[in-house]
Amino acid sequence: MGAVAFRRYRGSAWTMPGRPSRSTRGSLLRGALRWSDRGGEALGDDPVVALRGALDRALDNDRVRRRFGLAVRQYRAVRRDLGRLDPVVPEQVAELHVRALVGESRCMSEQGAATEACLALLAEARWWAEMSGEVALVALVDGRRGLLRLRRGQLDEALTDLSSAEKGLPDGPDLGAVYLNRGSLRLERGETELAARDFERCVSMTGAGVEPALHAMAAHNLGYALFLRGELPAALRSMADAARGAPPEHAGVGLMDKAAVLYEAGLLTDAEESLRQAGQLLSSTAARRDLLDARLARARCLVGLERHQEALALARSVRASARRTGDRLLELRADLIGLDARHGQLIDDGSPPARVRRLARTAEQVLDAAGVVPGGARLAADVSLVAADALARAGDFDAAVDHLRHLPTRSGLALGTRLRAEAVRALVAFGQGDRRAGVAAIRRGQELLAQQRQRLGAVEAVTAAAAHGVRLQAVDIVAALDDGRADALFDALERGRATFAGSGRVRPSADRETAALVSAARRLLDRARMLEAEKPDSSHEASQLRREARRLQDRARERSWQVGGEAEVPRAATVRAIRAELRAAASDRVVLNLALYQGRVLAVRVDRFGAQVMELGHVAEVVERARRVRADQYVLANPLIPEPMRAAALRSLERDLAWLDTTLLRGVDPGEPLYVAARGRLVSLPWASLPSRRGTSTVVNSWVARGTAEWSPGTALVVAGPELRHAPAEADAVATVWGAGTTVLTGESATCDAVAGELDGHAIVHLAAHGQHEPDNPVFSSVRLADGPMFAHELDGTDLARCVMVLSACDVGSVSIKHGGEPLGLTSVLLRMGARAVIASVAPLRDEVAVRVMPALHRGLREGLRPGEALARAVADEPEPVPLVCFGPLVL
Repeated sequence: MGAVAFRRYRGSAWTMPGRPSRSTRGSLLRGALRWSDRGGEALGDDPVVALRGALDRALDNDRVRRRFGLAVRQYRAVRRDLGRLDPVVPEQVAELHVRALVGESRCMSEQGAATEACLALLAEARWWAEMSGEVALVALVDGRRGLLRLRRGQLDEALTDLSSAEKGLPDGPDLGAVYLNRGSLRLERGETELAARDFERCVSMTGAGVEPALHAMAAHNLGYALFLRGELPAALRSMADAARGAPPEHAGVGLMDKAAVLYEAGLLTDAEESLRQAGQLLSSTAARRDLLDARLARARCLVGLERHQEALALARSVRASARRTGDRLLELRADLIGLDARHGQLIDDGSPPARVRRLARTAEQVLDAAGVVPGGARLAADVSLVAADALARAGDFDAAVDHLRHLPTRSGLALGTRLRAEAVRALVAFGQGDRRAGVAAIRRGQELLAQQRQRLGAVEAVTAAAAHGVRLQAVDIVAALDDGRADALFDALERGRATFAGSGRVRPSADRETAALVSAARRLLDRARMLEAEKPDSSHEASQLRREARRLQDRARERSWQVGGEAEVPRAATVRAIRAELRAAASDRVVLNLALYQGRVLAVRVDRFGAQVMELGHVAEVVERARRVRADQYVLANPLIPEPMRAAALRSLERDLAWLDTTLLRGVDPGEPLYVAARGRLVSLPWASLPSRRGTSTVVNSWVARGTAEWSPGTALVVAGPELRHAPAEADAVATVWGAGTTVLTGESATCDAVAGELDGHAIVHLAAHGQHEPDNPVFSSVRLADGPMFAHELDGTDLARCVMVLSACDVGSVSIKHGGEPLGLTSVLLRMGARAVIASVAPLRDEVAVRVMPALHRGLREGLRPGEALARAVADEPEPVPLVCFGPLVL
């Protein structure tokens, strides 16, 4: 059977260098015997049978054990002994020569040997195949040569070889391998439908247990074809199904392709982790080329994550290895990643145009080299874009345009490439003073992002997709700042943010396996908590339980990524529209849109009279004050802290809150209702606790979301979780406010399933429970109920439209900021599910404070106050700052 290509850039980490003849097919020996350099007399009475056995052992080490070095020695030993035989049965000797040469060539390729040396072995094998007169043997060699040429980037020659092999092989695994390789080639050529057809042929020829590993590989590559068509959730689903049937030795390459899909989806951290795992698996084998590809793909992820120095070091290491083996195409690919990493460093450092221009010249040299290397044309678009990007930033707009003109127009370009092209076009247009053309390019890029986002169902995947918009929005914001108009900056901020706002789906997941994983993780975490409470010395065992729970959570996350999108992309707010609505409502509300840019906190203040840009301060100082505020809030929430220490913490807290108030809200008068759109650490500030906001409505969100004014209180759901002393009394008081028709779940009835089943049927939901934000795994932030934690992850897709959620729990208003700037946590998930408002704490919330404030809050809601107004009134007379914040859309 011929070797196979698992991925579009190279051949597989697992290939079959040739199958025994029909008489011995299925008799592969799995012993660990080494075929040593023996004399002819040791071959016995039937030397052909003995040599077939030796070939079987070499094939076993090659195909099954992946011990390529040992297999090479065994194949060579077979060839040496063949040379000692008189060709009494020349056709059988020729067959053995062919299979040994093909196997040796394949193993050398996997070890990273020069392609020329491998092709030389195949040239000899083809001579023997022609001598034998066996069409199938000639086809076997052609199939292997086609794979080598595919890896080398000689696509036309490879297609000729593989199509020739197709004609000479009967139906079965050998022909299936040819279809798999030709499908991989067609993926390289952008012929996705033809590739899928070849993969389907391979699947049909290798199913029903005929060749399970090859069957799994074909199914995997079908997933890759779906990925190239932009169907990312379906691609991940197909690859996951294939992985279940693939042998363990294929795991490294499977993780590499999975990482490619995750990268395209914007899940860069998960892609980088998959590639790190792939590298570990591949380094334990002799598949050096696969290992180099994995390391280079990881370097690309590191560029996307803006870890430029790490990316540069990794790319240089791969380049050195490629140069040693004479793999010029891989060397150029490493040059490309290295250039991109250096480009990112220059942008971060604010380097002068001369240095950026030098990088562009280097990119042009790489582009010239790619033009004469087989397969180099595949790199041309990305290298041209690096050069064009650098030239545009250096002010050489005409030269940048020349590079843009040579970009292919086919839609088969990767999303990142198309987005970068639009960002560079915008750079050029803005630099030449054509703002209209620049904004048009930005909008085209955001339309591409919107199309991508609409394919994604999981809320985590929707937020992750923002990673691809970082460069585009940076260009938009810089141009808006250069323009100087407040509406230009406001509109630029919201154009980028709205693209990734809202939910990806409109109904909860019905996947039973995901639900089982989440439930199992819940039980493990609850066991860990109870174990620590009962046995103070059980920290090691509890840690093991939490690690296993995290593993199950990660599996549930991965399954959620396989769900396609259903929801529409929200429409971005503009200054013109907001001001028109404020005037129509005769509202005195102020909209404050905050941004963090180049170490500064910027704001666009909008009211019905106009808009203005303000620079508020340095990010580092604001973040430090926010950190101190949070630390003081933790001290004040601890009932064991001595009174003198509490008093000192309170004074410190009040000082820092006053500083943040003066710094961030100096353009807002006390008494003016305020809507804050913020990112980064700013979104989790205790905005309602700032001195000037006492008694006045303050609503916060990560973007200017629009809400409807029509709302009337309906039925309420009131839930009390375990182990909170005042929670039952708080629940009773809140239920009393809402009266008849209120659903109350306390004690053993307050389970996760019971609460989740009630969420979308009430206008008011009150949860009094322990809360926990998980900074490293924010979709598994939770509130603790009777049977364990209820996670944000399992609420994804719940319809919370027009529901006001009150989370009387610690920390659940906190968020983690994903790469790309999107906040993620329990509160943000609830808002994405359409909640009219979420009132939550951004720090520990003391039980005795909650039992006072919450009934007052609900009385305000029952009277018809809006959520921000009700919260402001409820906390106005509290003696200490209360870390509750009203999150939600802008309602006029």
